Amino acid sequence: MSTQIQLSDTKPTYQEIEQALINVVKVGLYYRRPKDGKFMQSYKERIKKLRQAEDPEEYVLKLAQTIFPNKDKYHQIMDDYKSYYGKDPKILNSIMELYKLYYRLAKDYFVTEAKIDEEAEDFLNL
Repeated sequence: MSTQIQLSDTKPTYQEIEQALINVVKVGLYYRRPKDGKFMQSYKERIKKLRQAEDPEEYVLKLAQTIFPNKDKYHQIMDDYKSYYGKDPKILNSIMELYKLYYRLAKDYFVTEAKIDEEAEDFLNL
């Protein structure tokens, strides 16, 4: 296995996620997004919650799983961001980098059809 493949398989740390969040905020400032606006406040809140988490690694993993429960959701969200921020390339790129990190965390936990069948059966057999 080559070094490059090993590096791409390495799970991002909470520090990398935090830096990606900070980069989104910096790009928001670059585009003069209002600091009290929804965009800036939402990313500020994410940074705050991450810094306050008892176990930051577990926090970002659970968040990534919530954002991307499956590969279809990943593609849908990425397409939505591309269409919404397409005219602001720096914002788009910073958000894409952040969400790629979340994807790398979540992909090993994607829900499969077999898992759904198993969970449905367990749920219905009260």
